[in-house]
Amino acid sequence: MLHHIRAAVRAIQSEARQQRPDDGNAVTRRLSRLLALAIQQESPLDIAVILGSAAELRYFPDDVAFERCTRTVQCLGSKAMRAVVWAVRHRCARAGGAEHRRFVVES
Repeated sequence: MLHHIRAAVRAIQSEARQQRPDDGNAVTRRLSRLLALAIQQESPLDIAVILGSAAELRYFPDDVAFERCTRTVQCLGSKAMRAVVWAVRHRCARAGGAEHRRFVVES
């Protein structure tokens, strides 16, 4: 799982730089689009990988999206995917407001 998350981090950063090299919000927009698609498709693996990737980049989704991700992964995902979501939620709670950024997931 960690291999998938780190590969996704590299891909997200690369795609964001290619689209708009001087735009600081490109990563958050990319994360938002990817997570919205994963939620829409109800893919626990994609949700876990994207949440893990966002956490590695110190970005976290808004609370509504977090809840949707948690429900989807709890219903459809394996223990490993539920553990990733729990770890991301825990990292977000421990980081506090100053060390991370939130992004909104459009439905």
